Amino acid sequence: MTTRHDYVLADVAQDRTGIYRWFVLAVLVISYSIYNLDKSILSILIEPIKKDFGLSDTQLSILTGVATTAPFALACIPIGMLGDRVNRKWLLVVLIAGWSAMTGVAGLATGLALLMMSRIGVGSFEAGFTPVSMSILSDSFPRSSRATAMGLFSLGAPAGIFLGMAVGGFVASVYGWRAAFFIAGLPGLLVALLLMLTVREPERGRFDEKHDGPPARFGQVFANLWRDRVLLNIACGMTCCNVTLATISIWTPSFLIRVHELPLRSAGLAAAIVVGVCGAIGAGFNGALADRIGRRDEWKKLLVPVIGVSVSIVLGLGAFLMVEDATLAVILVGLMAFFAQSFIGVGYGLTSSLAPLAMRTATVSILLVSFNVLSYGMGTLVVGAVSDASHAFAGARSIGVGMAAATCFSVIGMLNFWRAATLLRARG
Repeated sequence: MTTRHDYVLADVAQDRTGIYRWFVLAVLVISYSIYNLDKSILSILIEPIKKDFGLSDTQLSILTGVATTAPFALACIPIGMLGDRVNRKWLLVVLIAGWSAMTGVAGLATGLALLMMSRIGVGSFEAGFTPVSMSILSDSFPRSSRATAMGLFSLGAPAGIFLGMAVGGFVASVYGWRAAFFIAGLPGLLVALLLMLTVREPERGRFDEKHDGPPARFGQVFANLWRDRVLLNIACGMTCCNVTLATISIWTPSFLIRVHELPLRSAGLAAAIVVGVCGAIGAGFNGALADRIGRRDEWKKLLVPVIGVSVSIVLGLGAFLMVEDATLAVILVGLMAFFAQSFIGVGYGLTSSLAPLAMRTATVSILLVSFNVLSYGMGTLVVGAVSDASHAFAGARSIGVGMAAATCFSVIGMLNFWRAATLLRARG
């Protein structure tokens, strides 16, 4: 008699010989790149917008943080739970088209109000993309290779940031910052069409031997996350460490312009290389490394972020507070971005594997809310507030003081990952 287990093994064997799952991953990586392009485009445009509207660093931190993260937080969990109930492919099509259109609206802004409304729209539509995408990937890749898949998926973050900073910086320097928003909004509409025509909805739980029944309610999801100390520590670790990624993603161009006096186009290109290219290499390499060293003992995967995050902290403090040479500062931030990405593939991969099937998308949604509210919201606000407060004695380098202060959150995150590794090892 053929059992569910037999079907699972057959699916695994068949999937190993096909390329479709890698095509799905590629489409989602491109989509995630545009997600981050539209999310990060504002970072390279901070200085010209600040000049046009006369904004303080605190106001800019609200625009780059809270204006996006507050609606994201309100929409993420409901959309994530919806992803456990409806066709995920069509949900992604709507989300991608929506945030792309709202990105273009920012180009029409003649004041802070419309710019804020545009970013609120971007945050609302982007809210469900990551948990829904990871749910699809979890049904496309078996548990043994999920950290690799999630690490490759995470390439979209630095790749999108690279495009946002490099292309955005060039377009803004030639045609103005409003044109940069118009151009940034176009690719997502094309990718939404590609997704609609080429990707099909996968069977839920195809690589999981047990189906856990109907989708869980929010209270059940939150209670499970709170009870599972491994999951809870991974979530806390990812949230704290993501403050560093948010900091360098948003504030690196301003740091290079103010402290090292680079022109807008050069600062955009330099930031694109160190945050985008180095971050992309770090995301892919560290995810694959974690799957390799954790092949027999899954807890060993968590050693990758413990070591990598520790190294990134030291590099960041040196780059933001001590280095006077612009070239050396760029190199240090690039190395920092490489090591700071070490938690992404591991964190998402283990979260998708450890969360019950009926709670998978909603669990990632809760994680994404903490990411955006605390990492991008509070983290960027810390940078802006500390920069404004320290300007009297630090001058132009006050932005570096603010970035160093935010980087210190990663110390807490590293300790969370160490605790998660200890607890997972004890499970045997």
